[in-house]
Amino acid sequence: MSILIKSGVKLLRNIEGYNFMPKLNEVDALDIVNLLEGKILQLGYERFDVLRMSQLEKLKYIEREILSTSFLNNNISAYYKKKDYTDILVNDTDHLVISKSSRKKDLESLYKMCFEVEDALSKEVSFAFDSELGYLTTRPINAGTGLIISHKLHLPALSFYGIDSISKSLLRLGYNLNAYRDSKGKILGAMYSLFFETTIGYSEDSYIKKMNTIVKEIISMENEAQKKLYLDSIITLEDMVNRSLGVLRNARVLSEEEMMNCMSNIDLGIKLSILKANRDFDFYDEMMKLRNGYLQYERGSILDLKSRNILRANKSRALMKEVF
Repeated sequence: MSILIKSGVKLLRNIEGYNFMPKLNEVDALDIVNLLEGKILQLGYERFDVLRMSQLEKLKYIEREILSTSFLNNNISAYYKKKDYTDILVNDTDHLVISKSSRKKDLESLYKMCFEVEDALSKEVSFAFDSELGYLTTRPINAGTGLIISHKLHLPALSFYGIDSISKSLLRLGYNLNAYRDSKGKILGAMYSLFFETTIGYSEDSYIKKMNTIVKEIISMENEAQKKLYLDSIITLEDMVNRSLGVLRNARVLSEEEMMNCMSNIDLGIKLSILKANRDFDFYDEMMKLRNGYLQYERGSILDLKSRNILRANKSRALMKEVF
């Protein structure tokens, strides 16, 4: 029932003397992999051959927002993993992308993990750096610290009242609050990503402090909006929550989009004591288990749309019976 679902940190670096992505040719790209790989492996990482991943494995990584489709289909890229530590991508958006996301760790801890890897690698290679602009990146807007921070937020009450004015106000301050949307542009599950791209002129510490401050403000706004929704529109709220519970309890065919929206309403209903769960209900975790990629990976086969929707409905009914 958390508003802040998870946080993520990325450090972007490019090797001095090579073209940036996407102008990097295949020979130079392989040079960069060879230049970095030995040291990465010495740090306890394991390389995963993305080109040999099955379609089901690729779906899992894409859905978890760890790897992109373009990265997975790129024969000049390399992916390194270390249990409970950062991920390292070579030749993704930049020559080197060190990333870590977590539902429990704070930004300071995530940044420290990424910086430790960057610091170790910087002793072996020279990163592209300008005395005025800072670290140089493929997208100039990311130059400076080369640090990208993102938060995933669940904002059902703000979404109910309309969030456009808040998004515009944040944009004027340099923040992007982007909704997760379906193919028709409809918001999915009241889920939003927050990030602040321009890092030129900021130190890493000040950048992290700014993000922590704005997230606290958004969480406070969402909590106030939830109270207002309960006090001013209780019948509408109860109807919305119970309709969603009815769908998840009884549907025989359930689309991913409808599932996400209903799960969002269920989570809000539990938080505002409209529904009482028999056990802890992690909205985000349960929702991810009912998404297309996870369903197919768990099943061990690629399923057509109808089969996915039927399987999702079956699992949804079983989950609701267990939780309520």
